[in-house]
Amino acid sequence: MARRVVDKEIAHRLLAGGPVVLVATRYGERANVMAASWITPISMSPPLLAVSVHKGSLTHEYIERSGEFTVNVPGRALLHRVRDSGMISGNDVAEKLRQVGLEPLAAESLDTPILRGCLGYLECSVQEAYDAGEDHTLFVAEVVAAQAEDEAFDETWLLPEEEEAKPLHHLGGNTYAVLDKLILAAPQPDEGRE
Repeated sequence: MARRVVDKEIAHRLLAGGPVVLVATRYGERANVMAASWITPISMSPPLLAVSVHKGSLTHEYIERSGEFTVNVPGRALLHRVRDSGMISGNDVAEKLRQVGLEPLAAESLDTPILRGCLGYLECSVQEAYDAGEDHTLFVAEVVAAQAEDEAFDETWLLPEEEEAKPLHHLGGNTYAVLDKLILAAPQPDEGRE
């Protein structure tokens, strides 16, 4: 295989491939949404995740003001809504959820909505916030409630035949994917020996 140089401005795409999510926020009566792929679990006990949000975004403002957000895991059916959520700024439109075609639903534990049509939902309460470079804040949040669609998730993503029940993955730019099949790593006979 030949190796190529990757511009450091897009080097983060070498780590892409995880599910893209829709981060929903609310402050007062106004809700907002943004597409995010810079998100990761960071602790199981307590269940914590971290999301990196641009400081100039409306999502950032609402997270700072409310101290909460929801993480909504979309499937293939929401591809264009995910793309539009990443391209349209809530600072520029009054009703971004309606503009991109997403319907808010009541969350289990928070005032911030979850989004109809997603495969998984995590309700998050902010615990810490850290400057991440000059342009982003890394919000560390505890998952206070979570739900998933039966046909899509049972302790792991199920990846059924129908693409609509598979999580959508962002590969960078305008490129997305869904996973094709599950691969189980069976234990090897000498596993556990050093």
